[in-house]
Amino acid sequence: MLKRTFIHLPGIGERTEAHFWRLGLLTWEDFLASDRIRGLGEERLTVLKEALEESLAQEDNPAYFATRLPAVQQWRLFNRFRPRAAYLDIETTGAAWPSLNVTVVGLYDGVRMRQFVQGYNLQEFPAALQDIDLVITFNGAQFDLPVLRAYFPGLRFPPVHVDLRFVLGRLGYKGGFKRIEPRFGIRRPPEVEGLDGYAAVLLWERYLRGDRTALETLLIYNREDVLNLEVLMEGAFRLHWERCFPG
Repeated sequence: MLKRTFIHLPGIGERTEAHFWRLGLLTWEDFLASDRIRGLGEERLTVLKEALEESLAQEDNPAYFATRLPAVQQWRLFNRFRPRAAYLDIETTGAAWPSLNVTVVGLYDGVRMRQFVQGYNLQEFPAALQDIDLVITFNGAQFDLPVLRAYFPGLRFPPVHVDLRFVLGRLGYKGGFKRIEPRFGIRRPPEVEGLDGYAAVLLWERYLRGDRTALETLLIYNREDVLNLEVLMEGAFRLHWERCFPG
């Protein structure tokens, strides 16, 4: 999808990009090979070609595209940078955002699931982000990432962030994470089915009172949150692709 993207170019929006696709200019190489393009003057064509040459030179640099693509369009970077992508979800307790107490951070890179727990290994979480270029969350722009920044001063996130709440919202999938999951065929294990964020807070409080099974249930709940992000991301990418290229 990255090489079919033109909206990162100066002055190019979705309608103009769709116009290029209808003309058969499906990749950057198609565009660069064209001497004339309907609707573009010679000077404008030259400017866009220069920008695409730069895009080719920066093809392996996610930060370059992250600063040029709107947040709701960063799903386009998923397949290209998937080998260095990770899914993230946090559990918290406390009275006020963003000064919440982080209890669990779940991080899954498509192969390895890691959970960082307060009082055990939570301090190792920042280092786990070092080899990640793209982080995927649900409502992370308004919750997970600001809370983590407040909790870990100086924390540096990967250059690309795909927030599925907004990516799925553009496809008509409204509501919370748990409401959307069944529409993608997701079913949770019986022991955490029906649990929500408030239940996660209660589980942590039970753990602090000495109930080890409560922590085990909380970690299963968090794991499901994180792993299900991959299913939603794959589905969102496929649906957006089909929307761009019907048939």
